[in-house]
Amino acid sequence: MVGDPSSYDFSMVAGEFIEVFQKQTQQWDCVVTCFFIDTAHNIIEYIECINKILKPGGLWVNIGPLLWHYSDQPAEMQIELSWEEIAQLVPKLGFEIRKNEFRPCSYTSRPDSLLSTDYNAVFFSAIKKTDIADLQ
Repeated sequence: MVGDPSSYDFSMVAGEFIEVFQKQTQQWDCVVTCFFIDTAHNIIEYIECINKILKPGGLWVNIGPLLWHYSDQPAEMQIELSWEEIAQLVPKLGFEIRKNEFRPCSYTSRPDSLLSTDYNAVFFSAIKKTDIADLQ
């Protein structure tokens, strides 16, 4: 860790992501999404919001499977893209993907149990290159 930890601003908020963060234009140096992007009804809105809240040159780091939270709920609408489709979309929404790989990732496990839930999760990091407002 570099610098005085008391100078860092860290946020974790309960609530719907876009409603909570949409007005925080260029407030964050980094956004980390962990087992999160597949909870979006519309992943395009999530990516646009992440772009909006990041400062120029800001970092977005993601890890998680693409299980699409609402896929088994017929009454819920959700855009369900493959990783290949998302990897093409992210640069079109103002980011440059710097790292892109799949990693084994445990979701739940106990050392004294034979049960664990493991995923082949997509891990990527991306730098904000263009403001979303400039793309529209």
